Amino acid sequence: MGWFTRTTPEERMVREVTRAASDLVQSQPRAQGGGGGSETRWHGASRALRSMSSWLPFLGSPNRDLSTPERKTLVARSRDAMRNHPIARAAIVRTRTNVVGTGLICRPQVDHEVLGLTEEQADILNAQIQREWEMYAGDPRECDAEATLNHYQLQALALVSAMTGGDCFVTTPWIDRPGTIYSTRLQLIETDRVSNPNGQPDSQFMVEGIEFDEYGAPVAIHICTGYPDDKFLKYPLRWERVEVFGAQTGRRRVLQVWCDKERPGLKRGAPYLAPILEPLQKLERYASAELMSAVISAMFTVFIKKTDSFNDGGQGQPLFGDEDPAPGVGGGGSGAVELGEGAIVDLAQGEEPMVANPARPNAQFDPFFSAIVKEIGAALELPLEELMLHYSSSYSAARAAMLQAWRFYTMRRWWLVCDFCQPSYELMFDEAVARGRISAPGYSDPALRKAYTKSIWIGPARGAIDELKEAKAARERIDVGISNETIETAAMTGETWQQVNRQRARELVQRRANGTTVEVAPAKPAVATKPEPEEIEEED
Repeated sequence: MGWFTRTTPEERMVREVTRAASDLVQSQPRAQGGGGGSETRWHGASRALRSMSSWLPFLGSPNRDLSTPERKTLVARSRDAMRNHPIARAAIVRTRTNVVGTGLICRPQVDHEVLGLTEEQADILNAQIQREWEMYAGDPRECDAEATLNHYQLQALALVSAMTGGDCFVTTPWIDRPGTIYSTRLQLIETDRVSNPNGQPDSQFMVEGIEFDEYGAPVAIHICTGYPDDKFLKYPLRWERVEVFGAQTGRRRVLQVWCDKERPGLKRGAPYLAPILEPLQKLERYASAELMSAVISAMFTVFIKKTDSFNDGGQGQPLFGDEDPAPGVGGGGSGAVELGEGAIVDLAQGEEPMVANPARPNAQFDPFFSAIVKEIGAALELPLEELMLHYSSSYSAARAAMLQAWRFYTMRRWWLVCDFCQPSYELMFDEAVARGRISAPGYSDPALRKAYTKSIWIGPARGAIDELKEAKAARERIDVGISNETIETAAMTGETWQQVNRQRARELVQRRANGTTVEVAPAKPAVATKPEPEEIEEED
């Protein structure tokens, strides 16, 4: 029997397509112009151009293009980069700090028009709902199945887990605990634990532990009791099937917090760092090599050469590495020779040092490093200034970088609210109504339920480089009519205007009662003046 090579269907397809393209090129005359011609109208579709001939990607389904082995590798490398690579960690923690920070605050906003309530009645109901939510969200024993983190800390953990793992799952078990008000808990499940039972291959209606119907809607997920890839498990693994929606009520039992869903029909997500892992690894190796070179060059060592009146004829001191490592033993040498800060090395007779200049630090390191970080930041939607926390350009350039980054943070915040915050708030609301803690007539009607559970989520404010300029700009937007006080208050302080206004009114009443009211003179008309030199913005 002769030796043979077994080829996959994809390899056979590539060979057939390449052979067909070659036959097409030989049978047709080359097109004129276009840098040498092409057999296709679009140069990007050419298989004959030298620059494109080796680029042969496959067309596959969303789940095939993000297969289980590749996704596991991406997740493992993303977590390792998060632990050990400064740029990767900076991208993750910067997003966590700006998207969540100290937590996204829920402000109930019931739709009083649909519910037939007056604005005063709606305010009273909103205050009652917010009290119930704060009792639930602020206590780890109330909201966390592990009784470790409150809801605001869970938000940060869910975001980081989804960004490093591609997605994160949240189950809602019913756990009774002494001394608690509610029994609905939130349990975060890492992406590794959701998989096909016993390592079964994907099927028509199950992909990587997610079971779905004919329309692609999730029906159930299969959660492993441990980590299937853990090599040191000492107990047998089993999988639990958890329905995504309750069979009787349709209540959410499983939440999937996505990092990104880039294609329709995709069931599992890719990590946030997946597109930049290769340049990130190369950049880390380059930076480590430059750092080590700088350290070695800083260890300048002085060599002392001894002279002798006659040739030792091979009877001199032993070579480096051959001497007794213990100094002073038997009158031997002085130990192993190595570099050190300000070290003086005594050379053997007849030996002469060779001086090499490593030319460190490298003057081209910072420009090249910054150029690669810019490319990485572009893929991550984070400008260089925001990623490195280095605002060295003008005010306008720094503010533009901050605004561009906040577009990304706002989008991430909205995804987190849709996938985690609002669903968990509605679960608490369901139990509060069932226990009679909140009166909600007609709550069983899905339309009225949405009216009752409407809310806004406010996160930490984006801050300002120059608060005076930002405040003046906000006042101008309000005066012109393109904004309002609610929007500007939320953007600058992270609070609602209603809450700020009520607190301000209470403060003024208290001041008048104490006799400490400060009279504010009416504002004078603005007079055009020549701007000061520091107010003139220079563009880079």
